[in-house]
Amino acid sequence: MNIKPNSEGIFYPKTSKALLNLFNKYSLISDSKESKLIIIPHAGYEFSGNLAFKTYQYFKKDLREILIIAPAIYNKLYGIITSNAENFTTPLGPVKIRPYKCEINNKICRTEPSISVQMPLIKYLFPETEVIPVIYGCEDYNNITKIIREKYFQGAGIAIVTNLSRFVPARQALKLDNQTSRMIEKLQIQDLDNELADGAVGICAAIKFAQENNLIFTPTGHNLSSDVNDDTSSVVGYGGWYMG
Repeated sequence: MNIKPNSEGIFYPKTSKALLNLFNKYSLISDSKESKLIIIPHAGYEFSGNLAFKTYQYFKKDLREILIIAPAIYNKLYGIITSNAENFTTPLGPVKIRPYKCEINNKICRTEPSISVQMPLIKYLFPETEVIPVIYGCEDYNNITKIIREKYFQGAGIAIVTNLSRFVPARQALKLDNQTSRMIEKLQIQDLDNELADGAVGICAAIKFAQENNLIFTPTGHNLSSDVNDDTSSVVGYGGWYMG
């Protein structure tokens, strides 16, 4: 069984030619740092694709598995789910899936762009890497930290998915996103909630793991939706970080 995401043709181009043309315009980095945990956005590629593309490049290049930990945006969910499909389809070819040991729900995996928008980026940058998809709803971040701890020390890369401020004026968005950035970079969990980031649970889990292992987060970039569409009245913020 394959999963064809709902986001194809909406959040990113549906043809390989258009997708490759887009990726060829994105930022390449020369930084030699290689991380095993990153924080990345999940909006349509016109808004946050370049930032996500850049941030993925901080991953170790020889990863065999990437664990994606993403929030449920469109579905009401308690706990965590995964997919037992063989592949996620993308315009660049299939991404092989490996399920996590939790509840299976392929419908949610198909309809949640927070996870499906990652697949073409991974296929392009890590074409042979398998993906372990995990989507969470109402969940204790300590339980997510346990998953990170398990897979990180087994050698997997970890992608924590989140957008930042949402649907507020641009000036307020910058203020909120600066606050979130400081909290991530100072490893502060208290008061980091869904008002600051829709993936706050995943971020808190990653911060706790960083605290345990004397690691820090370094930003890879930030932008607002208004940078693209000039609408400053109601914007979404996007940020990227790598852990090391």
